[in-house]
Amino acid sequence: MNQHHRSPWTIAGQVIAALITTAAAVCSVVLALLVVESRLGPTSNDPHGYTLIFGSLLLVPTSIVGAIALPFVPPRRRRPARAVAAVASVVWVVVALLVAGFALSG
Repeated sequence: MNQHHRSPWTIAGQVIAALITTAAAVCSVVLALLVVESRLGPTSNDPHGYTLIFGSLLLVPTSIVGAIALPFVPPRRRRPARAVAAVASVVWVVVALLVAGFALSG
């Protein structure tokens, strides 16, 4: 019986990283939906464009924070899961930049 004993600090770090990633993901999705709705919806919903501007500006750092925390969620001994998390982090930031660029383009 070879059991892997992980320290409580390791588990706590993974839980905190998962909470940060989840919060950032929820914020990113909400901001992306608000930005796209503001860009494609009627002008009466966002007459001055504040949702478009501030949503786009907040979308990028929110996704970066989540992308930084995401690779720390899987256990260290599971290298394929960490590699997938790293690739997903890059995709997350690229999609956020594309949405922000689409929203702010003339």
